[in-house]
Amino acid sequence: HMRRIFFNSIQPPPVARGAGDEGAEPPFGLGYEEIDEFGNPVPGTFQDVSVFDPARPTICLPLGPGNTPVAEKWQLINLAGEDHNFHMHQTKFRLVSVDRVEGTRTPNNGVLHDNVPVRHASGTCNTVADWRNGACVTRPVVVEIPFAIAGDYVYHCHILEHEDGGMMARIRVRRSQ
Repeated sequence: HMRRIFFNSIQPPPVARGAGDEGAEPPFGLGYEEIDEFGNPVPGTFQDVSVFDPARPTICLPLGPGNTPVAEKWQLINLAGEDHNFHMHQTKFRLVSVDRVEGTRTPNNGVLHDNVPVRHASGTCNTVADWRNGACVTRPVVVEIPFAIAGDYVYHCHILEHEDGGMMARIRVRRSQ
């Protein structure tokens, strides 16, 4: 299976805003689910887009038998109307597929990256449910991430305003049993 990471702004609840909130941007967040070999969500794995919670990891992953490295494939889905940039600490990743902007080229020949652009959606998807219902068209990026050392890894949008606004998560890689 594969992991799917959702990038989006978190829409504020429909309540009256206070004085001075008129220009406030909604917070940013990441969501998560696992998908099977057919691209279907694995029941019980969905976590809606939310602001970073430093008290808990989003994902827990064991190393391979005998604490050998394990490689993961992640599908990055940007539901927002603005671009984001996926970045991971403590390891680098390979691009498996990426939507290219006309006239540009992203190296995809085994080069290890620590960040990659994730282009904005076309249409309006305020939620993952909107995306599932076809309200927007996205350009998924698929990466393969090798994890070789137990510990916590942080991944986030590499645009500082977005990272500081909550578009960050943590994966805990643990020793195999």
